[in-house]
Amino acid sequence: MREDQQLEIFIRKHYSSMCAVALRFIGSPDIAQDITQEVIIKFWKNRANYENIKSTDNFLYTMIKNEALNYLRGSQREKQHYNHLEVEEFEHPKVLNMLIEEEINQILIHAIDLLPVQSARIMRLILSGYENKEIAKVMGVSVNTIKTLKYSAIRKLREYFNSNDYELDQP
Repeated sequence: MREDQQLEIFIRKHYSSMCAVALRFIGSPDIAQDITQEVIIKFWKNRANYENIKSTDNFLYTMIKNEALNYLRGSQREKQHYNHLEVEEFEHPKVLNMLIEEEINQILIHAIDLLPVQSARIMRLILSGYENKEIAKVMGVSVNTIKTLKYSAIRKLREYFNSNDYELDQP
């Protein structure tokens, strides 16, 4: 039997039980599958060293358990490192201001998405720097229609922000 056929048989026999074990440790199906694949590759590459093993299932279980624990330790270290960096980043006002600005932009984009289609398109074009005349030409409507829809959209956005307890400075 060819090596690739042997590998396929090995995977069919062990993959699902190995994934189940990894999933119990990790809790994430995607990560459990990744860990299982890594363990299968390690085992298969070094299988000549494991010929004297009494129970392949027990050995694979141990490999999965160790790999899952290593992953958990690594992710915990990464989280601690990230939390440390996060504190340092927030100490810089420029970074904090950029994060606040990005969050505000996301809120505005969400609010614009709630507008009627034409009004939302007009607001996106305005935010992209287009003038009323240019928007009218792009959309094939009159400048007055653009002005009417624009002011209606601004009023709806104000209502949205006010109803969601966002404070707005009136122009």
